[in-house]
Amino acid sequence: MRRFTTLLYVLPVLLTLSGCNASLASDRHDVERLLLIQTMGLDREEDQLVMSVSSGLGPDDAPALVMSTPAFGIEDAIAKLQNYSPENQLFYAHVQYLLLGEEAARQDLTNVIAWVDRSPTLRMDTDLLVVRGTAEDAVVNASEQSTDITQRLASLDRQSRSVGWTIYTLREAAAALAEGGGALCLAVRTVPTDETIFTDEMRSDAVIPTGYAILSGSGLAGFLSPEESLGAELLTGDPTGLLITVDGNTLEVLEGTAELEGEYAPDGTPTGIAVRCTLRTGVLEKTPGGAGSPEEMDAALSETVGQWVSGALEQARNTRCDFLGLKKAVLTSSRAMASWGEDWTELFPELPVRVTVDGIVDRSYDSAE
Repeated sequence: MRRFTTLLYVLPVLLTLSGCNASLASDRHDVERLLLIQTMGLDREEDQLVMSVSSGLGPDDAPALVMSTPAFGIEDAIAKLQNYSPENQLFYAHVQYLLLGEEAARQDLTNVIAWVDRSPTLRMDTDLLVVRGTAEDAVVNASEQSTDITQRLASLDRQSRSVGWTIYTLREAAAALAEGGGALCLAVRTVPTDETIFTDEMRSDAVIPTGYAILSGSGLAGFLSPEESLGAELLTGDPTGLLITVDGNTLEVLEGTAELEGEYAPDGTPTGIAVRCTLRTGVLEKTPGGAGSPEEMDAALSETVGQWVSGALEQARNTRCDFLGLKKAVLTSSRAMASWGEDWTELFPELPVRVTVDGIVDRSYDSAE
């Protein structure tokens, strides 16, 4: 938005200094007609692509412009949408969120990444999300007079770290896929708000996370549940600050580490994968009836996190999609990589996995009892 504001003020000055007074009025008018598209959705319906867009709320909370059209490709859809809004010049350089419906994610992922990479306007640092269902439903049904899909996704973005998910960009997904493994991106779905919000103008659908979508080089490979997604976060990133619920108690992760190692036979053949996680947490809210003693809370934390991590690993095996980076963790030597790297996709689903979790619940809650 800052870039657009700068353009609005600088363009007339540049035109005046260059002697283009005759075209000043029309150029200023062209700039004022720019309508920034902030969210784009893509769906696949048989042999056609469906593009849905939202401009976001305008000045003084003017309602967002929301449009959708079937087309034979992305460029065709952009041209059609422009025809539907001749009073505005649709501008795509400020798209913040790109939503793929399930079928588009399965069939069109690589084409979409390649198109954005070539596009002179769209950016590879646009956030990528997969919608359980269709992106059109999310873009259209989550937008009403008082809010729109862009606001709802921005709200998810703000709270993402504490509740255990990451919104990845197109560039991050493309880089992970280029390495030959797999990638994750946040999956969302829309839910009605009729029973929770009682102001008529605010009853558009909410958008909530449902875990991660698993992406492979050929497209959408599957989904992780919310619990399995937390397991993936513990294995692939820094979990500090995550809020997790274990046996009715709300815990905050203070420190967390994950170690993945290969196990080998004497001849160097991989025989298994050892996963060891250490998690130190503090209690934010202790629920009556949950695990009580320190030993019980530690055991409940270790068992629950172990299930989450094992679930994420099992999904990697089932989809044959190495979104957890197991290949790098197991085949650490150049000799191992040379021997087994080409066969990794077939090899790792057959390797037994041993998961150990050391869960520690900080004792500071004892003083409040």
